[in-house]
Amino acid sequence: MSLITTIRDSLKVTGIPIKSRLPDDTVPEPFIVIGTHFEDDSQSGKTGKVTTTELQIDMFYAIDNRAALESTIFDVRNLIYNSTRKITRVTANTVTDDSVGRDVFHVIFLVSAYL
Repeated sequence: MSLITTIRDSLKVTGIPIKSRLPDDTVPEPFIVIGTHFEDDSQSGKTGKVTTTELQIDMFYAIDNRAALESTIFDVRNLIYNSTRKITRVTANTVTDDSVGRDVFHVIFLVSAYL
């Protein structure tokens, strides 16, 4: 199973809709967008070729409840991290954003993994 599929399946338990691209402004928050994916097949001195991957997952959340947002960030981060043992790091950065046509919290999760 691919990393993206594994993470997507793990996140389904949140009940938050998961998209493959940013929806239009009629879609209410919260929602998650599984986005940019980068892989690198570098040589390692000890083990030969090692494939690392970086995946960006964006969560958009209504701006009216910061406490609920923080709880959701904690849950989503743990679900991502625990979805597979291949994941080595999950970081989260929260910003205010209006790319969906209104002010929302935009949480950017960066996922690092060895494949």
